Amino acid sequence: MALYASDMPTRYRYSRSDDAQVLDWVSQGIARLGRDEIRQRASRLAGHRKLWLRDMTTPEIDRRHKARFPSARRLGNAEETASLSISWIRVTPAARNLPAVIDGPCPKCDGAGKLWANWVIDEMSGWFEEGYGPCPLCQDGGAA
Repeated sequence: MALYASDMPTRYRYSRSDDAQVLDWVSQGIARLGRDEIRQRASRLAGHRKLWLRDMTTPEIDRRHKARFPSARRLGNAEETASLSISWIRVTPAARNLPAVIDGPCPKCDGAGKLWANWVIDEMSGWFEEGYGPCPLCQDGGAA
């Protein structure tokens, strides 16, 4: 997110000799948006990706994603550069373990955070219980 918010050229291609420049862009992006906004956008991007991978985005969620990231090319380039630099930029555990946040109601549970289902208790014996359980998409344990 910091690279997306920085002056990094949209068509930039990472080169190992550019490490200092990439660090400058990261610092610039953090200075522009602040750590809290960077983390919030990163969490929402992870939530959007989680839905997109399951073909569960809604038009409203897609609209807000497009408003936050109007240039898909720039976003892809910023993510690629960030992933290539992760081995030499120290990332704090808090930043590394950001939750995926769905921007709006979860399309699976409509924002309730729970679903009525048959929940497998023991696969070997076939034991299951019927009732409410956490939504596997928007609640903890639903990452993937």
